[in-house]
Amino acid sequence: MSTHWFFLLAAIAVEIVATAVLKSVVSAPWLVALLPLALIGLSFALLSIALRVIPLAVAYAVWEGLGIVGIAVIGHLLFGEHLTVGRMLALAAILAGILLLERGVGEGHADGVAAHSPKGRLA
Repeated sequence: MSTHWFFLLAAIAVEIVATAVLKSVVSAPWLVALLPLALIGLSFALLSIALRVIPLAVAYAVWEGLGIVGIAVIGHLLFGEHLTVGRMLALAAILAGILLLERGVGEGHADGVAAHSPKGRLA
């Protein structure tokens, strides 16, 4: 696993924290409410580093998909939101879609870098 995947996983973790904080600070003073914005900015910065190597379609799908699954779990554990069977099936479908997309992009190119990118690398 390349370092860029660790940056992507960090971006996902920060996005999940930012969204949970956003729910927590809805009625907080405006200065505290700026924390989720700063965290989302950090998440995008980490995502941009990951995009140097990981194809955009894969990185964005993994970032959003795992973010959605993570938020659903945090919502259930911290905020008492319900995870019904239907919602769990939908989350499983998101994870399956991420795996299929990642495997599809990886075909034909061992490192998963888009074949059409300059010199085999994304800028």
